[in-house]
Amino acid sequence: MKLKDLAKTVLSNLGRHKVRTALSAVGVTVGILTIVTMVSLGIGVQREVVQAFQSVGLETIEVRPVTEERTVFNQFADPQRTVIITPELVEELRARDDVVYARPHIVPGRGMRVYLAVGSETMEVRVGEPVWWDWMDDPFAEPPEIVVGEDLAADTQGQIVISSRTLKELGYDEFETLVGQEVALVLVTPRGDRQEFPLRLVGVVDTHTGTNYPGAYLNAADAAALKAWWYNDPDLLENDGYDSLSIKATSLNDAVQIVDLLEARGFRVETLKTTLDIANRALSIVQTMLGSIGGLALFVAAIGIANTMIMSVYERTREIGILKAVGASPGNIHLLFVVEAALIGLLGGIVGVIGGWLLGIGLNAGILAYFDYMDVPMRGTFFFVTGWLVALALGFAMVVGLLAGLYPAARAARLDPLEALRHG
Repeated sequence: MKLKDLAKTVLSNLGRHKVRTALSAVGVTVGILTIVTMVSLGIGVQREVVQAFQSVGLETIEVRPVTEERTVFNQFADPQRTVIITPELVEELRARDDVVYARPHIVPGRGMRVYLAVGSETMEVRVGEPVWWDWMDDPFAEPPEIVVGEDLAADTQGQIVISSRTLKELGYDEFETLVGQEVALVLVTPRGDRQEFPLRLVGVVDTHTGTNYPGAYLNAADAAALKAWWYNDPDLLENDGYDSLSIKATSLNDAVQIVDLLEARGFRVETLKTTLDIANRALSIVQTMLGSIGGLALFVAAIGIANTMIMSVYERTREIGILKAVGASPGNIHLLFVVEAALIGLLGGIVGVIGGWLLGIGLNAGILAYFDYMDVPMRGTFFFVTGWLVALALGFAMVVGLLAGLYPAARAARLDPLEALRHG
């Protein structure tokens, strides 16, 4: 049978029972639509996560000290640090040509009570380091913004930035006159000991209403001074070192070398690349699980196509006998029914891909509208249909149809011509 004759016969047979053909294709449509929608969601989320990590920089490294394991004797106390992040290590890393910056961090002491004194007004505040330094390139974050004055100068002492919300709670509405003035942080121990740390206010930051940011920001050196007094340890950095260290290398290859160096010295090292690899593996598993939902629908669709083709063989028994009588081989008959089943699958696949793509657009618009309603500063394409997904979905739909048509096609090919011609 020539290819032209085969195509003409197949299309004629499918067009003869349009409703039944369409109903058989609906099952494939539902399965492919589900697969395209679910997998495109996984692809879109993975794409947004990768872009977010890349915008922050995969060259970023987080270093933490190593502590002794907790036992029944020290489970309630801070474990002793066995490998510490010293000021010497920070300076060594800053001196390297492959390091863009090395920023040490100090976490306020447990239970530390800090009061901010501005003029005659005093209130308890939470202090921290300028988190916006690490968030400048994060597309999902809404970092604080310096609205008056200037940012903290790196590696300086005696400076402070205060949130606008904190100053308003203290009764100040005009911030310009406060910039450059001396304020103070006052530490008060549970037994009543007090220590005042004078600082110069260099800037006011808008922390966005409703967010739980600290009320005052310090550099690591001043934070270390507060913590050293609180724990009565003047040599805090020499004894315990910094609480963590953020490093940005000039390239990903340089970051790998720095990680190897620090791990060889016994530090706990985390990189965004490692986190991204873990996230990608988790998202791949999620994609597989989401796609399997559509696979179940396709299994049901395959049963429907097989049933349609078996009914077609029964109805066309006499026609099959005539084809064999005029010279059609069992292979021709087998190919005819397999191609019909594959085309049913392809038809359902095309409609399913288009439906999944349109559904993804609608759902994405709905998600963004919800984010706008909830004032969530997040944008992106969370349903992303790629070319390989379209090709895979259409190929999968054809294969499902083809497999569903194998048994009916084999049954048609085995029919005896004489018996088929006698069929009613």
